[in-house]
Amino acid sequence: MKKENIYNIPNFFTLLRVLLIPVIIYLIFIEINIWYIIILFVFGMLTDMLDGQIARKFNLKTEFGRKFDMIADRAFMSLTLIAILIIFISKGLFTNFHLIQIGLILPREILGIPFALISFRKKNFAPHANFFGKATTFMQAIVFPLIILSVYYPVLDFSIYLSIITCILSLISLSYYIKFSLK
Repeated sequence: MKKENIYNIPNFFTLLRVLLIPVIIYLIFIEINIWYIIILFVFGMLTDMLDGQIARKFNLKTEFGRKFDMIADRAFMSLTLIAILIIFISKGLFTNFHLIQIGLILPREILGIPFALISFRKKNFAPHANFFGKATTFMQAIVFPLIILSVYYPVLDFSIYLSIITCILSLISLSYYIKFSLK
């Protein structure tokens, strides 16, 4: 088995995303200005887009990076969301309208957990990136901040339409993931 060089820029970006998790959660719980949280969240999502692009362009792909990226993605999105939900629900900021939108953008993360556990047991557990997975992540990076901001700026309530599109992409991506894990 060939030894991989895991010390590369794409894996650094993934590590940076993981390190942002406690920072963002801390800022959410101390209730800092929401714009700082949004900026850090979008920055974290940009690192997700950059790591794969750089890995492919400069032939820095590693099996470790593929697995690390998948775990970092789920942890970044899920833990940020949980912290936001705790604070926004306890403060009465989220209405049912907001919660429905949150539910619409997360089917891949929520429904995919059992299949991720099945796949994790396999040697080659992480599916390769595909268009629908990338499109789902991209849309989550846009829609999640819009949902949060719609609490403060109701004009952004159009995010419901983007939430529905994200849900459709997420379900297609989930079906690919399920098919991969059941092989």
